[in-house]
Amino acid sequence: MILSIIIPCFNYENNIFKNIKKINSKIKKKFNNYEIIIINDGSTDGTLVQLKKIKKKIKNVKIINNKNNLGKSTSISKGIKISKGKKIFLYDCDLPYWNYINFFLNKLSNNDFVLIDRKNKKSKLLKRKTSLYQKIRQFIGRVISFIINIFLDINILDTQSGMKGFINSKKLKKLNFISKKFFLDVEIIYFMKKNNINPIKIPVKYEIPKNSTIKLFSLKNILIILELFLVLISLKFFYNKRNQLKS
Repeated sequence: MILSIIIPCFNYENNIFKNIKKINSKIKKKFNNYEIIIINDGSTDGTLVQLKKIKKKIKNVKIINNKNNLGKSTSISKGIKISKGKKIFLYDCDLPYWNYINFFLNKLSNNDFVLIDRKNKKSKLLKRKTSLYQKIRQFIGRVISFIINIFLDINILDTQSGMKGFINSKKLKKLNFISKKFFLDVEIIYFMKKNNINPIKIPVKYEIPKNSTIKLFSLKNILIILELFLVLISLKFFYNKRNQLKS
């Protein structure tokens, strides 16, 4: 089985080289055939330089370079469309939930849809002092998850975790993805639901990142909310019409 690992990145020059080496060393122990597709989303630092160095060292690496910052969703969509694997592994470039990587890959080998689920009853938020901004971010995240589930009835509260794996298909590659910036994960989860592919949910122990902050009235957050409702309305009312020619 070929596995396609898709990793979007933006302005991550200090750690991208060592992190790709780290994930490569782990993957090659479990899969004979794999590709690592890295999408540089218009980085303004030396990320692309580091990626070119990686490509010389690791033959399985493929690089997509966005000249401008197009957004995480657009970047992942590009990766999916060129992927050759029977299964896809979406992973953030900071390698979250690394302690669960072996368990995750074992589950993905034997199942069609696997994801990290921080909202699982067995998951645990490791206690430490959190700022007001972090608490607000948690609250907003719960509200967004609630809205998504009310609209789409997907029974997955943690749609945005940075570790997911799922079966690849021509049908998936041909999807008309709506999200450009933030919510491609929701579309993939909804696609799996429509195709009766139920997820294996992995509970985790996790922390809120120290640099996790939020500006309540920023333009970015307004755009996030607008895109969320565009995605939800399109999936709820126009999904079949948008994709009927793609099935």
